Amino acid sequence: MLLDLAEKYGGEAFTAALKRQGGQFFPGEEKLTGGIANLDDYSACEISQKRDWRDLFVTPFYFGCEADDPSNVWAFNARANPLGARLNAIFSSDIGHFDVPDMTEVVPEAYEMVEDGLASAADFRDFTFANVVRLFGRQNPRFFAGSRVAAAAEAVLREAAAPARAAAE
Repeated sequence: MLLDLAEKYGGEAFTAALKRQGGQFFPGEEKLTGGIANLDDYSACEISQKRDWRDLFVTPFYFGCEADDPSNVWAFNARANPLGARLNAIFSSDIGHFDVPDMTEVVPEAYEMVEDGLASAADFRDFTFANVVRLFGRQNPRFFAGSRVAAAAEAVLREAAAPARAAAE
């Protein structure tokens, strides 16, 4: 069945590599010819240590979160998350939702995670501001130029660049 699916959807190189392996998906330690080193989904990621999973599948991603969802605190809980991960959670406002009777209560509702001791003020800053700056500012450092938050955004981007510069030195 795997070979049938490979022939139908996998392309010539994948199908040829699979046939050379006798229809077996994992080749073990050997390298395959034809430019395909391994047929598993993650071989191209070249994962060699546990922290690679975090670096590849946590660090570059950002997640819009309901503003008042109590599970948002997990994004910042490096002690509980595997590999000490902190997700790049972003405050996604409920202000425009039909079920929000008073738009002035959305941000205070989100801040309850700090008031309840489940997240720090720094976590809340990341959630409502710094993660958004990193998302847009790393792609375009001038994204916030000319806006009311330009100076604060530049400071966040400098903070984010400092560890990268230190690692390079």
